[in-house]
Amino acid sequence: MAASASPVDHTFEFRLRRFWNWFPMGLTYALLYMGRYNLTVAQTSLGKTQLMTKEDFGLIFGAGTIVYAFAFLFNGPLIDRIGGKRGMLLAAFGAAAANFGMGVYLRDVLAAGAKACGGGGETSIAMTFSVLYAANMYFQSFGAVSIVKVNAHWFHVRERGGFSGIFGTMISSGIFLAFTVNGWLLELVEKSWGDRVQWVVFVAPAALLFVFGIVEVFLLRDRPAQAGLKDFDTGDASSGDTSQAPVPTKEIFKRLFTNPIILTVAFIEFCTGVLRNGVMHWFPIYAKEVWVLPKSHLLMQGSWDRVWLILVMFAVAAVSFLLARQVQGQRRGYLIVFGSLAFLAPFFQGGWGGILMVAGVIGGNVAGWVSDLFFQSRRGPTAAGLYGFLTLCSVAMVFVLSAPPAQVAEMAPVPEGKPEPAATARLLVGDKIVSIAGKKVDEWADVTSAVACWPAACECSGWDPEQCKCSAKIPQTPDPEKKTIPATVERDGKTVELELIDPKAKMRAGDKRLLAERPVLPMSPYWMGLIVFLISLCVIGTHGVLSGTATMDFGGRKAAATAVGMIDGFVYLGTALQSISLGFLTSSEKYGWGWWPPFLVPFAVAGFLLCLRIWNAKPGKGGGH
Repeated sequence: MAASASPVDHTFEFRLRRFWNWFPMGLTYALLYMGRYNLTVAQTSLGKTQLMTKEDFGLIFGAGTIVYAFAFLFNGPLIDRIGGKRGMLLAAFGAAAANFGMGVYLRDVLAAGAKACGGGGETSIAMTFSVLYAANMYFQSFGAVSIVKVNAHWFHVRERGGFSGIFGTMISSGIFLAFTVNGWLLELVEKSWGDRVQWVVFVAPAALLFVFGIVEVFLLRDRPAQAGLKDFDTGDASSGDTSQAPVPTKEIFKRLFTNPIILTVAFIEFCTGVLRNGVMHWFPIYAKEVWVLPKSHLLMQGSWDRVWLILVMFAVAAVSFLLARQVQGQRRGYLIVFGSLAFLAPFFQGGWGGILMVAGVIGGNVAGWVSDLFFQSRRGPTAAGLYGFLTLCSVAMVFVLSAPPAQVAEMAPVPEGKPEPAATARLLVGDKIVSIAGKKVDEWADVTSAVACWPAACECSGWDPEQCKCSAKIPQTPDPEKKTIPATVERDGKTVELELIDPKAKMRAGDKRLLAERPVLPMSPYWMGLIVFLISLCVIGTHGVLSGTATMDFGGRKAAATAVGMIDGFVYLGTALQSISLGFLTSSEKYGWGWWPPFLVPFAVAGFLLCLRIWNAKPGKGGGH
């Protein structure tokens, strides 16, 4: 396997075949994300049925991430021996089966709760879902190690900064599919089949993963030689080793666990796991629970109603790319960047998933480009710069986090065909709620809690005053005599007593009563939106340049899968820590959401300091020390 004179001077034939190797694999990897973070979309929707509380979500996601983290100890060395193609097929078909299982199970639970006297609707799904989600995450763990293993043979070390951008773009596309496309699917199906169809966000990714798994059988190849091309020296830690024999697992672990660079990257990525998922998963839950933002808000699911804007931006992007082909030098670069930003701009209206996609594409590509162009393919300086800015943003979160007061900003919509309620039977804009459902309130969270605990008429179940829900485990209780919810408000300078129409007078087992009104926000939610966007940009850029690129550099072709497995294992150990910790903290009356940003800040600082330790690290033959 001879190295070419210029390791990055590939033929058009090679580049075309490499595209057809990584592009479908990248789409498959994005679909794995769609089938991984669909749990957050399901929890956000299931909150109204109490089937999956925040604490349940933390435990389920925590169980999955712990399995994901430790699976790498076995799957990394396994993929180094059997190849990335087989690993990607295991990931696609295994995750498809697990997601299908979660969808079928959830559908049965939801159907049982919807049936008259069927019971079971309030049953916590935490235990069964933890097992199924853990199985999903086990198969998911084959994805990252396989994609890095394959591309370690197809990209020279001097091209891998660019691959970092590809890796970040794939992650971002998957996040968009998970949060936005899954949200669209759920909303679409709810319009046709009712509000207990959350199972669709598991079944849809399962079907797509199965289809793309079939595609990969025919297109994916581990090495250029298997596609009829020549292998080449990639210039990484395996440089000069022309044999195809796998390195013994014991030797690989010895190399990695005695390599201070790999170990430092692992601890940085542990912090990345805490920060990435500490924002990505908890922000939409916070926005729905605390701010009570509508689905169509740009920080939730957004809206694609402005079709004209999409067409204009895509047209601007197309013109910019065409002009870039006609010029050279800096002008070409400016036109490509301008066209790329114009193409990404419409995704801002695609809600949280779209915001994360834009952040990831920019972060991943800028991080890789900067590391190759300005730092001679050293990944440490880029990661340190991103982590430094990330630390500042984490601190800024503390100052923009504020609880809404018990004051109404938006009235509940009147159902179609229903008469306008009297002013004494509804909350009006500007009303400051003094007490509701028999409890004095100061913040909107108090309002939400009080309303949820007002006794309801339960269908084929009994009212549980401790859990504030109808339970099939309790015998049928009589309907409450009072059909309205009492409230005292300050309206136009006067104290007014109200008897509010109950928004959910009849409840099934597991249902939760929520007000349709929305509170006054102390400051614009877009300030927090800007900060979490910047955090996501930094954290996805860092993850791409370290987990997606540095692992290939320092692990080499022969240990790439084990290296990325080790690094990603630390990422998901951090993810598990934040999942369980924030699930507890944000559910606790003692701590609450106020502890969310302070929990993240120490990990941002630690990650930055660790990045400084690898500032000058570059791979060499036999590993980079």
